[in-house]
Amino acid sequence: MMKAGYGAYKGAQSETNDKGKLILVTYDVAIKHARLALEVFDDKKKIEERAKHIFKIQDALEELQVSLNLDAGGEIAANLFNLYSYMFSTTIDANIHGDRAKMEEVLRYLETLREAWGQAHLKSKAESAPDINLENASV
Repeated sequence: MMKAGYGAYKGAQSETNDKGKLILVTYDVAIKHARLALEVFDDKKKIEERAKHIFKIQDALEELQVSLNLDAGGEIAANLFNLYSYMFSTTIDANIHGDRAKMEEVLRYLETLREAWGQAHLKSKAESAPDINLENASV
């Protein structure tokens, strides 16, 4: 009985770590496309390319929203949901009005959130690492 409980616990930890990696990858995609959109932002000949990058950012933001567990995450999850919604609408405004500052704002939010998630993921991995007793190990 105890082994089954431990197996379920370890499985849940692994699933959580995998989800954490997916969230980081999603942030990386959004950041990459925000930077690419900014590279061509002011080039009138590349409005379509800019829009394609912005659509990729919006796809990533939607993925981040659906990854939230609003029941378990409480206020933090609700605040993230609202921030993702804000960034989504800000990318629309930036694209329609050619407002580079709004796109830069979204990029700053994405970078800040990605850094926080990265630190949380590393902490989670460190806490879930098995304890290794080296006292009796032979070299």
